[in-house]
Amino acid sequence: MQERCSFQMATSAARLPVLPPPRGPRGSVIIAQDRCKGCELCIEFCPTGVLARSKDFNAKGYHYPVVTKDECVNCRLCVTVCPEYAIFSVPASAPAADRAEGSAPAAGASGGHV
Repeated sequence: MQERCSFQMATSAARLPVLPPPRGPRGSVIIAQDRCKGCELCIEFCPTGVLARSKDFNAKGYHYPVVTKDECVNCRLCVTVCPEYAIFSVPASAPAADRAEGSAPAAGASGGHV
């Protein structure tokens, strides 16, 4: 006795993203060119295609990434995959003074040991 499988693959239905694409830039990318070793992981993993390989070389002789368009969504994937810590992503809403000073708590405000 031969049984038939009632499961059918939906070949015509396209897979849709779970979330809509983000609107506008939400961050910016900072690249430390001399730290880069040219692995291009940041370029490969960037979901918006903001990064591309430079035609120029850094001091180590590698092609470093460059920002090609202002569409960074601050997902920080480039920061996560960079083995040399050569790339940073900062939120677009952070004022320049906050980025320069950092967000360290005031002395004694951390509640830790003195």
